[in-house]
Amino acid sequence: MRKKLVLSIICVLCVVFSIFTLSGCSTNKGNQDASVANFVGGTSPFETLETFVTKFPDRTATQSYGLDRSKDAALWISEQFSSLGYTSFYENGLDTFMYDNGVTKRTELGYNVVYKKESPSDKVVVIGAHYDNVADVTIDGVLLGGDGTYNNGVGVATLLEVAKVLKDKDLPFDVEFVAFGAEEFGWYGSQRFLSNYSNKNNIMLMVNFDRNAIGDYVYMYSSEAKTKHNKYFYDIARQNNLCIADMPSYLSPAFGALVGNAIHINEANYADSQIFLAEGINIVNFLSMNFKANEVVESDGKSNIAYTSDDSFNIVVERLGGREQAKQTIDKQINSAISAVVYAFESEDFVNVMSVSKANNGLDVFADSKIISYISYGLIGGSILALVIIYFVLKKRVKPHDVYINTIYGRFNTTTGEMEQKATPNNNTGDNVGNVFGEEFNRNTSNDNNFGESSNANNGNVSSGNSDKTTDIFGDF
Repeated sequence: MRKKLVLSIICVLCVVFSIFTLSGCSTNKGNQDASVANFVGGTSPFETLETFVTKFPDRTATQSYGLDRSKDAALWISEQFSSLGYTSFYENGLDTFMYDNGVTKRTELGYNVVYKKESPSDKVVVIGAHYDNVADVTIDGVLLGGDGTYNNGVGVATLLEVAKVLKDKDLPFDVEFVAFGAEEFGWYGSQRFLSNYSNKNNIMLMVNFDRNAIGDYVYMYSSEAKTKHNKYFYDIARQNNLCIADMPSYLSPAFGALVGNAIHINEANYADSQIFLAEGINIVNFLSMNFKANEVVESDGKSNIAYTSDDSFNIVVERLGGREQAKQTIDKQINSAISAVVYAFESEDFVNVMSVSKANNGLDVFADSKIISYISYGLIGGSILALVIIYFVLKKRVKPHDVYINTIYGRFNTTTGEMEQKATPNNNTGDNVGNVFGEEFNRNTSNDNNFGESSNANNGNVSSGNSDKTTDIFGDF
């Protein structure tokens, strides 16, 4: 019984350990008190966000729905970078490209806004955010979006504000700022940027802002594997009390039915940064959501607004508790991302850490959600097989013990239900001591004067009363 209990406990622990190891989790929400956070100064995220999304509510990256509104937004972003003193290789700061739009079924024009902060080094950090939305796209009769305040006006505001803070910083590496176009239709802007890049090995890191404010918490995602650069940024966040929560690690779509974290790998990097990670480039993607035990939502107790008409500035402000509360929340979350980036860039060992760290810790297969699913299912299957083998091995070794009861009729086996070693019938009128303990103690066969003298039922010989009775009971000594 004890061995079976131990076996059951081992099996349960193995299953729990397997799930915990592969799924991982963290309930550390980090510091959420903006009053004790060490934010960089000189930023106005809320005002920049409001200006951008109200001025360009429709940034849909198509020409099929009328005017080329994404170009108008791209030109405005370009003006902001130019006013900060950054330079671009492209006319008006726009890299124009063509892509096949799966929704309109047409070849459309897209625009990347690309500016650079140069240094004597050949090392590069790319900072990006997509600016397009789906304000004027209808699928299956449903109009998808509002002005895209959450997706991804906050990303554009963060990109412009971090550019504002970095413009006077002396950094030992180049910084390239990119506002990606046509992200909503398939990450075409980021694909275009990398396809034009002559030496991708020079890119130490790609920082991305996508839906990085308005949700319950801000997270930083690097990959499914633990990396030095991910730890580096989280150390910076902790040291400065930034309002950034821990991102659960080692998550896989394979565990949807088990732990519910089925979309972590997708939602945590469902952005332009995924294109860079797939190329083996280090990334840090900032996003704002709520990674709960069994699901991922934008805000607890509220409906998701991405790709809906509720993703509009006025509605967002109302959801966050009014203008003043909305400003506090958005400034807190965006400044947490800005501060993490700026403080990391200013650290003396930043270049060294980014140079030695590897995307996915060198395990590039983890950049593919399908592959990590196969690996996860394989590990689960192997664990189950191992448990089955252990169970049957231990079960074979754990044999039931026979339990006996001595009766006047013989020895009864309670395990098999059979009577074993039946007692020899005895018609003597004496007590039954001899039946239980042996004929040596049967008074009916003993002489009171010669205690222990017995009769041999098999051969009829009678032992001498003068013999040492230890011979009869214990053997001949």
